[in-house]
Amino acid sequence: MQSALLCLEAGTGQVKTMVGGRNFRESQFNRAIQSRRQPGSAFKPVIYTAALKKGYTPASVIIDSAVVYDDAERDFKWKPDNFEKKFHGPTLLRDALAHSRNIISIKLLMDIGVGYTIEWARKLGITSPLSQDLSIALGSSGVSPLELATVYSVFANEGNLIT
Repeated sequence: MQSALLCLEAGTGQVKTMVGGRNFRESQFNRAIQSRRQPGSAFKPVIYTAALKKGYTPASVIIDSAVVYDDAERDFKWKPDNFEKKFHGPTLLRDALAHSRNIISIKLLMDIGVGYTIEWARKLGITSPLSQDLSIALGSSGVSPLELATVYSVFANEGNLIT
């Protein structure tokens, strides 16, 4: 069993604590900076802040309802769902983020654009390759713990990226 831990000081970007695995002699692979894991819902704030940048507000209302995306090129239909398998109708953006609504995250991403969101993620400190599709709304692309901690440090630093 291996794990990673990374603690940044948000104001300076200094790494205060980093554990990249359990035993360096067994494995020199540093999981805190070299591994890529799907961040899941931890990626949603990237999408929501990109939406705010595009003109959405915390009081914007988005309809949480069933959607089906048809990929004719790959002969595939995607029917995403919320975690609790329920839809909540008209929902404020701030509530959608607080409750981590998958469908609203996907609808936001579709509206603001995948390309724009990926550019925004780069400005927040993500350097890993990100999928050019709607699944990134659910955190499907792998990022390192360092990248994710850097994104959250931007929020703590009132929008300033400290590297």
